[in-house]
Amino acid sequence: MKQRFLFLTVLVPALLIPALLLLSGCKRKPAEIVIIPDVQKNHLQRNHIFGQVKELCTYTLLPENSVAQNDTMALDSLRFDTVSVMVQHYSPDGYLLDYCKMTPQGDTLAVRIFAYHADARADYWKEFYPGEPDTVVCHYEYDMNDFLSAEKIFVRDSVLSTTSYKTDGEGNVIEMVRHYDGYSVRNTSKYNAQGLLSRIDEFEPSGKLFKYVTIEYDNYGDEVNRRAFKGENDLIEYTYTQYQDNGALLKVLFEDRLHNDKEQYVYAGHDQQNNWTSETRYKNKKLQYKRIRTYIYY
Repeated sequence: MKQRFLFLTVLVPALLIPALLLLSGCKRKPAEIVIIPDVQKNHLQRNHIFGQVKELCTYTLLPENSVAQNDTMALDSLRFDTVSVMVQHYSPDGYLLDYCKMTPQGDTLAVRIFAYHADARADYWKEFYPGEPDTVVCHYEYDMNDFLSAEKIFVRDSVLSTTSYKTDGEGNVIEMVRHYDGYSVRNTSKYNAQGLLSRIDEFEPSGKLFKYVTIEYDNYGDEVNRRAFKGENDLIEYTYTQYQDNGALLKVLFEDRLHNDKEQYVYAGHDQQNNWTSETRYKNKKLQYKRIRTYIYY
């Protein structure tokens, strides 16, 4: 299948070129490609989900006798058990309102709700667990330009963690510092001309560069290559993403060179909005799990 980010060169006999040029002049011009900068994306767009999704339900399934499964067994011949369910609700403008983690029997394990300012800036989220006394709360803080400056996570009245941010003139986060007891860890970010994240630098508490990540995109602004390096130029992780011509997710390949692990995510089913409905994960050619998704739209 031809992928959107691959270019195919065809050698055409010289006598056919005039005819092909004449035919190509009759074709409709493709629609203009609009790339949305990261800072302007809602939650659905950040997760490559199309359409006005109201509810998203994700079922995680493990194969029976999963230890014995291997890449030679036909997928449709296996039996699967549902082990967890996640239900997410979104606003009409694409922002996450809440999610609920449940057992296959419908028992609630955790619930998180999100609140926003009138301009869609995150205000806070709360997560609670049935039968547990503690509620985890995260509050977001902003600077005079209404750009994100900090987030603080609390359990009861105690601060669990604090993260401070610096942003550029567009509101993109260019530095993030996580504060722990006695030390801090800093990341910096860079963006390309389209406003898409292109590089992340991770530093040790001493300030020495620990790892950096580079990200490449296709002509539609969708991520296709992500590479992680340790030191100056030592490739340790690589992620390669494929899409269908309509933008639907097709396959993700991940390689962890430090641990000699390879993962493959295959998306075999899609709905009418081009959102995937079936994901199968393999690790080192061993079947790990399946995820099934259902969507309800506004």
